[in-house]
Amino acid sequence: MKRKFYLKPARKNNIILIFLSLIVVHSGCSNEKIPEETLIKVYVENVIVEETYSANTDSLIAHRNIIFSKYKITEKDFQDELNKYAGDKTKWDSFFKKSNDYLNDLKKSNAVN
Repeated sequence: MKRKFYLKPARKNNIILIFLSLIVVHSGCSNEKIPEETLIKVYVENVIVEETYSANTDSLIAHRNIIFSKYKITEKDFQDELNKYAGDKTKWDSFFKKSNDYLNDLKKSNAVN
């Protein structure tokens, strides 16, 4: 009796497709984390910009874009990283304490009023 189902040897093209698929999946799943110090600086600078330019939407958007380009991150990456912190109460509390300390340091150096 002849088997109806059997394993066929993989073709070279299939192996290449599988390999490329794994590379794409791996690169999409990479967890590039923004360093906490950078995240704090971006957060505080965004808060300052929002307070300063809240009445002028165009200036607000322009200055926020300047901040993100200064630290070489995207707004989406920033928001995603903040959401990770929001899920962990101790990290969240620590983040805001460090953010407040950074803001106080800026005030002491007269960089911010």
